[in-house]
Amino acid sequence: MNPRVYVLALATFTVGTEGYVIAGVLPEVAHSMHVSVSVCGQLVTVFALVYALGGPPLIGAFRRVPPKSVLIGAMLAFALSNALAACALDYAVLAAARVLAALSAALLAAPAAAAAAALCRPQDMPNAIAVTASGNALALTLGAPIGTLIGGLFGWRGTFLFVTVLALVTALMLAALLPTVPVAPVGTGRAELLRNPAVRWSLLTTFGVFLAAYCTYTYLAPVVERATGMGSQGVAALMIVFGAGALLAGRTIGRILVKVPVARVLCVALSLMALLLAAIAVGTAWHPRTTAAIAAFPVLFCLGAAWCCGGVSQQTRIAALAPAQRSLALGVHFSVQFLGVAVGGAVGGLALSTGGPVAVPTLSALIACVSLLSVRRTVPEPAETPAREAPATIPR
Repeated sequence: MNPRVYVLALATFTVGTEGYVIAGVLPEVAHSMHVSVSVCGQLVTVFALVYALGGPPLIGAFRRVPPKSVLIGAMLAFALSNALAACALDYAVLAAARVLAALSAALLAAPAAAAAAALCRPQDMPNAIAVTASGNALALTLGAPIGTLIGGLFGWRGTFLFVTVLALVTALMLAALLPTVPVAPVGTGRAELLRNPAVRWSLLTTFGVFLAAYCTYTYLAPVVERATGMGSQGVAALMIVFGAGALLAGRTIGRILVKVPVARVLCVALSLMALLLAAIAVGTAWHPRTTAAIAAFPVLFCLGAAWCCGGVSQQTRIAALAPAQRSLALGVHFSVQFLGVAVGGAVGGLALSTGGPVAVPTLSALIACVSLLSVRRTVPEPAETPAREAPATIPR
């Protein structure tokens, strides 16, 4: 596999760090902005909705621009958005900064995955996408906990300044190390893409995977506090464990997908998510502080692994279903992914406000169970097998 794919993993690491770290500093941001935690949690919803609605049109607008230029420009805009967030004096300015961050992130995730696929041989595509996605998992393991600890030491503004510096360093690395990736040929539009039943059902599965995960992850701090009594440092430790599970899964799922049908992997991943989220709900309701604190670590590790397996499987499937318009297809995938994040933040906040911390993982478990129905309706197609594709590649 082309080693330059790891530069693209750095880009997904940077974006993922900003996206995940807000869960760790949410109570502090809410206190500073004089709003409730559930209202402050809608910053996640704002980010995700803007990403979901703006991602595909933005990718379409920049489809004739060299991917390397798009990635560098988007990363610089991402740095600017986080600098603005660090300086925000009220909730409205902070929300505006999240809007800019979402628009720039939309021009990073899908083009990065598409570029990773273009840099490698067809048979290496699952591993290339898994490596790029593992940057996101590393953000959970390393970036978000570091940002959360920085927030505990220097305040939540220090967290956003940390991401600003990280984004500037990433932009420099992309400029120095990423080779020129050719502009992909212009294919059919989104409407034509969505006429494919396999694509539609696959996107519905994507929505379910991220809705189930983010309904709980967005409000991890109050859930953990209720179940275990741990504060921000405990949340940061659990973020590391959750990300470690996702990172381990990201490093192995590519090889599994070459041999095992995507639908089977997705059924296992969603079933495990449902069981683990149900276990979190039981622990939150029972809240035996010491026992829950010990059990939380293996449960969050396995939940991170199951969630990552589902996410990477979906990226691989979508990329294989539309090899001629991979960037657009992945853009729609990420759009639906962040729509799941947005709805997860909204319904999770509603569950927290009405039913307390116990209601949040309970709802997530039910969503994961229902999402299994979309996998059952998915009909595998020959195009799903990455090794049989013949996408355009560039010289190493």
